[in-house]
Amino acid sequence: MEIIKRHTDYALRALAYLALHANQVVTAGEIAESQEVPLEFLQKILQRFVKSGMVKSHRGAQGGFSLAQEPAEITVLNIVEVMQGPVVMNRCLLGKNGCPRAPKCPLKKSWIDMEEKIAAYMSGITLQDLVDELRAIK
Repeated sequence: MEIIKRHTDYALRALAYLALHANQVVTAGEIAESQEVPLEFLQKILQRFVKSGMVKSHRGAQGGFSLAQEPAEITVLNIVEVMQGPVVMNRCLLGKNGCPRAPKCPLKKSWIDMEEKIAAYMSGITLQDLVDELRAIK
């Protein structure tokens, strides 16, 4: 089971790279090369974050990308939700389009509890936390 999809992993790495280079404009090519992410894929990912307001796009010869928010204000949950939508453990929790057995399912409460715990855990980790870990490794 894959909770964090590959494109979300790429997004986490890209935004952590931008956070490492706070107050700088970084090209998509530089991020792609340093994080070993296909450039075309990364450009699509970055555009999602521009639309979300987490990343700024800078045009021109010195163009590229930078964070639009402080790294301490962006959580892993924020990033996951931009890429994958809300954390959902099982289709029965998807509302009216979910499982028809949801009203009588004995597992539903457990799924909700897990979902809430995972979301709370991810909301407790910020980009700043990831940057601090990266700096500690170097």
